[in-house]
Amino acid sequence: MKNPAPSIEEKPVPQDGPRPRAARVLVVEDERHIARFLEFILKKEGYQVAIAYDGEQALGVVDQFAPDAILLDMVLPGISGLDVLKRLRADRRHAHRVIVVLSASLFGDLPAEVMEAGANTHCTKPIAPSDLLKKLAEFGVPPVIDEDAPASSAHRQ
Repeated sequence: MKNPAPSIEEKPVPQDGPRPRAARVLVVEDERHIARFLEFILKKEGYQVAIAYDGEQALGVVDQFAPDAILLDMVLPGISGLDVLKRLRADRRHAHRVIVVLSASLFGDLPAEVMEAGANTHCTKPIAPSDLLKKLAEFGVPPVIDEDAPASSAHRQ
């Protein structure tokens, strides 16, 4: 015999307080197969994901999507990743966003330049999915965050 359905009095009462929501990540990558791979990894973990394939598109999507974190390739058609980074950091609406710079060629002065421009961290591609997820969590962007929590307030490393 099945247990009877709980009465109204027995149903849990919703608690006031922060509600969890999936964290949002914007992937800015012109190589479609890399962008789709990152999207797959992130969605599998529970993130909401949007993709922009160039710098101009990224600047538009960031306003609409309001990501908690941005994975930003440096070599993009049109506006470079470095210019996107500088524009986002100059705009107080987006200055708080976690930005992880991804590049196949982080050598010479580029790592120092991207950090100086405001990146939270940088990674050389290809990056292991576990390393990427760990970096996002380090900067306060786990797959699920409190809806009422302020936008990421992670500090630069």
